[in-house]
Amino acid sequence: MFITGVKDSIEAELIIKSSKKIPYFFSAVSMAVENKNYLLGVGIDLTEIKKIEDALRKNEEKYRTIYENAVEGIFQTTPDGQVISANPAMAHLLGYDSPEELIKGIKDLKKQLYVSFEDRDDFINEVISKKKVSGFEVQFYRKDSSIMWASIHARPIYDENNRLKLIEGLLADITEQKQATEELRQREAYLRKENISLRHNIKDRFRFGKIIGKSPAMQEVYGMILKASASDANVIIYGESGTGKELVAGAIHEISNRSNQRFVPVHCGAIAENLLESEFFGYTTGAFTGADKDKSGYLNHADRGTLFLDELGEISLAVQVKLLRMLEGKGFIPVGGNETKHTDIRIIAATNRNLIKNVEKGLIREDFFYRIHIIPIHLPPLRERREDIPLLIEHFIKTLGQKKAIPPLTGKMLEILLNHRWPGNVRELQNVLYQYIALNKFDLVDSSSSAEPESIHIYSDNTTESQKTFHEALANFEKKLILNALEQNRWHREKTAASLGLPARTFFRKMKKHGLIRQK
Repeated sequence: MFITGVKDSIEAELIIKSSKKIPYFFSAVSMAVENKNYLLGVGIDLTEIKKIEDALRKNEEKYRTIYENAVEGIFQTTPDGQVISANPAMAHLLGYDSPEELIKGIKDLKKQLYVSFEDRDDFINEVISKKKVSGFEVQFYRKDSSIMWASIHARPIYDENNRLKLIEGLLADITEQKQATEELRQREAYLRKENISLRHNIKDRFRFGKIIGKSPAMQEVYGMILKASASDANVIIYGESGTGKELVAGAIHEISNRSNQRFVPVHCGAIAENLLESEFFGYTTGAFTGADKDKSGYLNHADRGTLFLDELGEISLAVQVKLLRMLEGKGFIPVGGNETKHTDIRIIAATNRNLIKNVEKGLIREDFFYRIHIIPIHLPPLRERREDIPLLIEHFIKTLGQKKAIPPLTGKMLEILLNHRWPGNVRELQNVLYQYIALNKFDLVDSSSSAEPESIHIYSDNTTESQKTFHEALANFEKKLILNALEQNRWHREKTAASLGLPARTFFRKMKKHGLIRQK
């Protein structure tokens, strides 16, 4: 006969035959049989179970460490947006001191986590339909009611009845990126609007900033300046010496989003080759004899602004390699230094050489060329835009002769100026007029004939020859220019106006002024 006794259990270490101790679970019950007491029990070896528990504990500690120290917010919320659990990063991102304050604050104040209920519903529907959401962008309220843009990676959790119970996931703050993107969008919209306005206005303009000219060739240049100023890409300006490459570079800088920073011109051909590297990258104290203190280079001076490299073809291959490294975002090291510096620079380069031929000759690195040659602008020589010569003459006469009474240019002088080939381009024209104003003497080198030696035509201000005044000669030139254009376009007035870069109404007015009527 069995009589129920006391049952008990315990975990302890059991010494087995090999003297090894193993974790063991004992469960026993005492009983009396025929007036004798017995102990009936069972035992279970817990070695494997303990290993599994230990592994689980270590994993839990590891994931707890990740959970507590993660930079991203980790959360669980109900479908209506109530936070059930969160890690410290989630709380800090939303402006709370702890996860407990976050959960309690939203619950007690009945605050809505999502700024827009529509966004919340879109997020939930996407989680349910896709089972996993990556990079969903939504706005959350912070504790101080400010708005935070967040990127969420999440998945749904269902209950036993397959109903959505929780949503859990990771959250990252992308507010700064969103603000930067919005600022860029607004800046682009502003530039597009300004671009359209400028394009509309320059069609009938005689100048663009400090650049003078109304010819179709210069109108194309103005259009390229606008395109370049709306971009942050590097620019290369091609043109003969004296065509105004630095003026174009300055115009691009002045209407770009870098206009409030420095425009640093560098005339590469004027720097000795052994000084190029130290001039561009700067140097540290003791880098070479005479380097008694640190000196910043052109790259430092132009940081966040524009670096204008005139005569680009004069840069050595060694300096090209280091400039290329900087353009690729890897920074540069000053001469004698060991610390890499980084700058934000837009490069506008200029040259009167054929850079493609220089690449073929090995004088320009191909990878460097393609880093610079992104937006090319070609400036026409003065001989290809003769219709701008009167405008340039009038401009230089006004600006150079403001403080001095000067004799007017005669019709003969203007004729010579209009017919000259101008190998030195606008700079040569400026120098001729400056000499005329300063010395009252008109000297011009005539190089139109290569078969004969160059001769010099000299005109003084006391000529007694009966000649037309400057404005009469200018009007005569304008009439001849319009007449030639009409004949080239078979007297099609609209086409002729377009070829001269003039609005139709302005062109018709000038035809009437000069009495230009087609003879039948």
